[in-house]
Amino acid sequence: MSKKPNLKKKLWKIFSEYIRRRDDGKCYTCSTKKDWKEMDAGHFIPAGGSNPELYFNEKNVHCQCTSCNRFKHGNLSVYAYNLTLQYGDKILDELFELKHKLVKWTPADYEAKIEYYKQLLDEMQ
Repeated sequence: MSKKPNLKKKLWKIFSEYIRRRDDGKCYTCSTKKDWKEMDAGHFIPAGGSNPELYFNEKNVHCQCTSCNRFKHGNLSVYAYNLTLQYGDKILDELFELKHKLVKWTPADYEAKIEYYKQLLDEMQ
């Protein structure tokens, strides 16, 4: 069994690919469309220090172009607007509530998520 930091990195690679493919390479905030490999998986609530349920939350992470994700720091006003359009008025509260929730994942939790997203990627291809 791998250590958590390695598992988190491995899960992020697979999860990020899943998000970028799920969104078909279209930026969530400006609608720029490129090959999924040229795009980022951008968080609405920043990844740094967030618990794994938020870090790997499909509603908190969407495909973004490098400009929106990195240079415009997520283009968060448009991101928030699009989240409420897609998921409803309560989504922002839901994500911010999750931000303050104390969640710890075991290596087995990470491994289960890795397998889950591998399977989803296999089904997409």
